[in-house]
Amino acid sequence: MTPPPAPPSPQQPTAPHRWSLALRLVLLTLVPALLVLVLGGWWLRYQMHASLYEAMAQTLQEKSLRIATRLQLHPTGKVQETPASGDEFSAIFSGWYWQVRQPQGQIVARSRSLWDQPDLQAHPAPLYGSHTLHRATGPQQEDLLTQTFPLPLPQAEAGSTAAPEDTPADPWQLEVFGPASDVQGNLRSIDRILLLTGAALLALLAGLIVLQVRIGLAPLRRLVQAIAQLRQPTPSAAPAVTQLQQLQVGPDLEALRQELLALVQQNAQIVARARSHAADLNHALKKPLSVLSAAAGNSPQVPADTVLEHARAMVRLIDRYQARTHSDATHAALATVGQHVPVRDCVEQLLHMMRQLHSAAELDWQLDWQLPPTSTLLWRGERADLEEMLGNLLDNAGKWAASTTCTTVALADDAPHTLCITIEDDGPGLSASQLQAAGARGVRFDESVDGSGLGLSITQHLAHSYAGQLQLDKSPRLKGLRARLHITGTLLQTADPTGRTNTPPRRQ
Repeated sequence: MTPPPAPPSPQQPTAPHRWSLALRLVLLTLVPALLVLVLGGWWLRYQMHASLYEAMAQTLQEKSLRIATRLQLHPTGKVQETPASGDEFSAIFSGWYWQVRQPQGQIVARSRSLWDQPDLQAHPAPLYGSHTLHRATGPQQEDLLTQTFPLPLPQAEAGSTAAPEDTPADPWQLEVFGPASDVQGNLRSIDRILLLTGAALLALLAGLIVLQVRIGLAPLRRLVQAIAQLRQPTPSAAPAVTQLQQLQVGPDLEALRQELLALVQQNAQIVARARSHAADLNHALKKPLSVLSAAAGNSPQVPADTVLEHARAMVRLIDRYQARTHSDATHAALATVGQHVPVRDCVEQLLHMMRQLHSAAELDWQLDWQLPPTSTLLWRGERADLEEMLGNLLDNAGKWAASTTCTTVALADDAPHTLCITIEDDGPGLSASQLQAAGARGVRFDESVDGSGLGLSITQHLAHSYAGQLQLDKSPRLKGLRARLHITGTLLQTADPTGRTNTPPRRQ
């Protein structure tokens, strides 16, 4: 049995053809310029042709007046020409001709220059650029230009010539012909000059446009080259952030450079946080693993409660850093997520948890809220990060305080949208050398106190990720350690007496 033919594989959709930016700029400038150049050249050509035709029409009109003065109507009905000295209309086939046409269309008189050739016939359609001139073909098949004029013929008496003003005008017509070679030669010269001039202008304009686009897009090409070098850095190359900061792109691309710089800095920050998370997790897992290893080395059987205790500790650590990794991903897209955390609720929940965690110490956990009681303080960020930072600082204060801790929440004086949280205790504090070493990963000043030495390091790293900082010094009020946390992205909402919420305008 023959197997059925396989169905044809679907064709991959082809990407639409996209023109480059340089080509689009050149076309957008060159096409309108070409259109203006063609229309302007056509109008100039029409005007110059019309001017030449008008000059020819004036010449024919002047000759028609001279011819009309030599013509008379004989009583017998014939048209007589007064003898004149030799002129262009007397020389045979001179190119200048005239003929008189009756209203019925018959030719009753013509110039001697026509000799015995047939009557001339003008083309019915007028010339392009003139309403009075027509084309005609001469006796030698040459091109002629002709114009028709009304001819009032005076009546001639026997033996005498009557005055033109004494006789009524005759409705006959006088057709005057002239050579078209000179006019056509001038027209061809004009067309050739216009064509060459237009081509030269178009070529010059195209060259200038290409040069302008090439020079104008040079900063963009430098930016592209800099980004390409960032993807494939050389051993001696400067850091990506330094290269972008030193790159000169001009005012038009400065906004793009700033955005790229912010993106590179954000990516570097995410990578640094990921490495820090891995290092912190590695350091935190070493303690329970080392305890289990020591217990296993001392005895062939490790107690189950010891294994369960440290296994739960490791599970909590893994869950904690997994949550922090999710927080980093959320923080990377903070502009689109836009979460607003109520600061007071978060602080009060943490204080309540710390009272239970350190209940044996019987500490006085004070909260100094230095904001209007009717206001709502919101912080734009991830709630887990705020809880992580405050939890580490409050837990550290609870471990070392003798009787009192004080948490102060306010806004920075020099930065209205910066949250300032101060946590003080009345413990022993830290010396000057210890203050300089505080915040380093894994540094502990008293091994008798439970901990991993990562709390201050994690808090400082999280504060830097939100363009903030952590400052440690001696508390002037409680004489212990004072930790001041500054983080940006704060929004303060106040309610007026009518119940409406007012949000102060955000400063740029």
